[in-house]
Amino acid sequence: MSKPLEGIKVVDLTTFVAAPVTARLLGDLGAEVIKIEHPKGDGWREFGINFNSRFNDDENPVFDIYNSGKKMISVNLKSTEGKEILWKLLDDADVFVTNTRPDALKRLGLAYEDIKERYPRLIYAIVLGYGEEGPDAAKPAFDTTAFWARTGFARDMSPLTDSYIPITSPSGVGDTVTGYNLTAQICAALLGRARSGKGECVKAGLYHTGIFTMGTMEIIAQKPWGREFPRSRMQVEPPGGCYETKDGDWFYLATGQVSVTLPKLFNMINRPDLVDDERYNTREARVKNGVELYKFLADVFKTKTMSEWSVLAKEFDLPLIRMNHFSDVTTDEQAWANGYLEYMTCPNGETVTMPSPPIEMETVGKIETKPAAKIGADTEEVLISLGYTPEEISAMEETGAIYTGK
Repeated sequence: MSKPLEGIKVVDLTTFVAAPVTARLLGDLGAEVIKIEHPKGDGWREFGINFNSRFNDDENPVFDIYNSGKKMISVNLKSTEGKEILWKLLDDADVFVTNTRPDALKRLGLAYEDIKERYPRLIYAIVLGYGEEGPDAAKPAFDTTAFWARTGFARDMSPLTDSYIPITSPSGVGDTVTGYNLTAQICAALLGRARSGKGECVKAGLYHTGIFTMGTMEIIAQKPWGREFPRSRMQVEPPGGCYETKDGDWFYLATGQVSVTLPKLFNMINRPDLVDDERYNTREARVKNGVELYKFLADVFKTKTMSEWSVLAKEFDLPLIRMNHFSDVTTDEQAWANGYLEYMTCPNGETVTMPSPPIEMETVGKIETKPAAKIGADTEEVLISLGYTPEEISAMEETGAIYTGK
């Protein structure tokens, strides 16, 4: 059975996470992905190595997760020969993915307006930071700044305490969400091209995606609702939220539909008399008596262990879940049972537990994450497929137009 994007060729001029995620997912869906790196390589290679002293060129899983399955070529696009290679790659490409800043693309002659007539069927996909207009359009952007900090999350979702500081943004999360956004748009554009015969430009901005992702908070913080952030734990309306257990563990109870959740909860803690208690049976009453209800529940939840509450929650069908550490996830039986994790063997023989890409399609089947190729590893093979001779390839490497990794 053919994968959905078999026969689609993707030229990947990307760095770091958001745009590489996009190209990797397209590859997992069956596309051929050719990634163009500068001779020094994608900066995320170095970033990954800096995460841990054990990481190196032969063991860099945080680079592999976003670049698995790609053909890696190394080309200096500032050279005449390098630019000609790109044109040849685009001659029969279906998708061009990049996160290069618009000003740099214009200098290279690679802005969409520069090439759309030459490649009328091309889907041109770009990750932006703060958009193309406005005073900060040219500002450097990462998910930590554009997705987490500017959207309000990092400052307003940290609990308000006497020692309050904003949340430290997680690495690559906003990038990945933005990559999902761009992947979906590319697939839609490919479908549109099949009908119209015309390519188009699709964009996904870190800031724009972040604003939509935080949409509920952006709405309720406005007048007339005026929800104030940041909030203390006492201001988070119970019964939802996080609670500590007898053994010092923590769980999160999702509120869901309160009219259903709360009676189940009161019965679970053996207090059915509270179901019709006027202090808690309406939202207005719970807001008024929220601190009292929270303190009551917090004391109750400290009377049993995490394991005991998990058993009871299952019995009463309550959305109560232990709050994992990142380190817990890679040993989670539920994740392994569904194939959400997999083992990958690095070139140095070390085995790493990897998150598997979230694609579950019959036509795609099981996706295996493999170590990304080294800088320039596929340069010679790809250039030969474009019609270059070994002599021409050697000459270009001598001038620095390409790098073959040899």
